[in-house]
Amino acid sequence: MATVDIPSVSTECFEPAPVTVKGAEALSERLEIHDEAYQLCKEYLKGPWESVPKHEFRISLLQGGLSNKLYICRIPDRYGNSGSQCPCIVILRIYGLIIKDFTAQIQESVVFSILAERKLGPKLYAVFPGGRLEEYIPCRALCTDDIQKPIMSRYIAQRLSCYHTMSMPVNKQPTTMMKKLLLYHENLVHVQFEDGRKTKMLRQILRFDIASEINYIRNLVQDTDSPVVFSHNDVQEGNLLYLEEAGRNANPIRMIDFEYSCYNHRGFDIGNHFCEWMYDYSFDEWPHFVYKIENYPNKDQQTNFIKAYIEEHFTASSTTTHDEKWTVAFMIKEANRFALLSHLFWALWSVMQAKMSDIGFGYMEYAIARMDAYFKQKLLVE
Repeated sequence: MATVDIPSVSTECFEPAPVTVKGAEALSERLEIHDEAYQLCKEYLKGPWESVPKHEFRISLLQGGLSNKLYICRIPDRYGNSGSQCPCIVILRIYGLIIKDFTAQIQESVVFSILAERKLGPKLYAVFPGGRLEEYIPCRALCTDDIQKPIMSRYIAQRLSCYHTMSMPVNKQPTTMMKKLLLYHENLVHVQFEDGRKTKMLRQILRFDIASEINYIRNLVQDTDSPVVFSHNDVQEGNLLYLEEAGRNANPIRMIDFEYSCYNHRGFDIGNHFCEWMYDYSFDEWPHFVYKIENYPNKDQQTNFIKAYIEEHFTASSTTTHDEKWTVAFMIKEANRFALLSHLFWALWSVMQAKMSDIGFGYMEYAIARMDAYFKQKLLVE
């Protein structure tokens, strides 16, 4: 077990958000997105969406998404009775500023389209600069309590195992996430806030020797020999849907939101998911998440997940192996090492979001929570 000094990570800045949007501004924003969504649906969906009057077009905010804005768009059901195959309800996804990158949008759209064709993700109806229109799936997103249930954890593991067997027409090197981490770190010193609370939290993060921690993780990754697979990289409850009408023997879990999908080490997906057990994003009050370090899965819970992952892999491939990398012991060690990369990645990502995003979420508070978990997790790494 590694012996490390844990830097002090203060959570004293976890206090109510200072600003709320005034009623007139909120109304103006709702009208603006209503008109924008109406025009996008009219132009890209055609069919009944072309002829529906604006006053019959409905839009509502869909909960979930820390980097994108999602809306449900619908028209009256009677417009679907004309023989048109066009749906009367769709999801409008507006990309956050961090993904407003042409290359990233192309790759994410390609992955999304392939998964839709393989019936592993929602259908893609339209792609446009800054967002897309996709299938609305009658279901519910999981909550933090759900992913901790033994049977649900096994379902998630099975789904992730299947995801990892896919071949995708993108860069096969497991370098994307580390490159993003390095870019976030490079930009960290240039971040400035007018908000005093955010500035105080930023100074706290800048006191950490992030460069040293990145080098530590890079060496740990090289020493772990984790298999390279096509990874989701963001398997948290908001990106996991539960299909109520799934068949009796069917896996009811479906993964969504593939913007971070790329080839990566297997351990990142599993370790990252274990980290998500500690964060509940459904909290109504600022900072809109709850952090409970004690919820990180224990050895029995990790074993339950990893056994289901391994069983699904070898059942699907009809093969067996004596390779150490497919043992529960190896994969637990692997996942807990990559949990460190997950914490550091999302901590720096969150600082970037705090600067760029207009989504109401305590990104700086979240960055501090991830750094706190990072140093505590570092004590557990073998």
